[in-house]
Amino acid sequence: MPDFPDYRLTIRRDTVLAIDWHPWLATGGPMATMLYDRGRAGVALADLTVLHEDELAAEAIVRFLTGDNVKARATLTRWAGEVGYRRLWLPGEVVELPGPAEALAETRCNGCAVRLYDDGPDFWDHVREAGRFPAACPLCGADLPQWRVCQTSRAVDDPTEVEAANAKSV
Repeated sequence: MPDFPDYRLTIRRDTVLAIDWHPWLATGGPMATMLYDRGRAGVALADLTVLHEDELAAEAIVRFLTGDNVKARATLTRWAGEVGYRRLWLPGEVVELPGPAEALAETRCNGCAVRLYDDGPDFWDHVREAGRFPAACPLCGADLPQWRVCQTSRAVDDPTEVEAANAKSV
């Protein structure tokens, strides 16, 4: 197992934010007070280590720093299934997942509010290799909430439909 996790996950409401892990991120010590405060505010923070099989993300090990609760676990389990993990290792629990099921996925940038969506093979290849959805907006560079897989995959043939939807949400 690697010395450091791959990602720091923030789970707030039913949204996951996954950023690259860095050694300067708080893990305990004097910063533990802030971690516990976030947990009391309903925010879960966890470190995620990706286990690859043939260069594809196959399993994920989660270490909660704060906010380990039923809702956070359910949100992470949904996200891990959408990313395509086959197994999710939570503290005291191993969740078997169905593995990849590719469909239209979408998110909205926290910075410029553009709606991004994709379901192409290159997109899914990247997701399967990285073990997360793209995490930065290609327009403004802001962190992106992790994408959600749409219940029904519908192609958007008319670009004005997308522009209209983006304009309504700004």
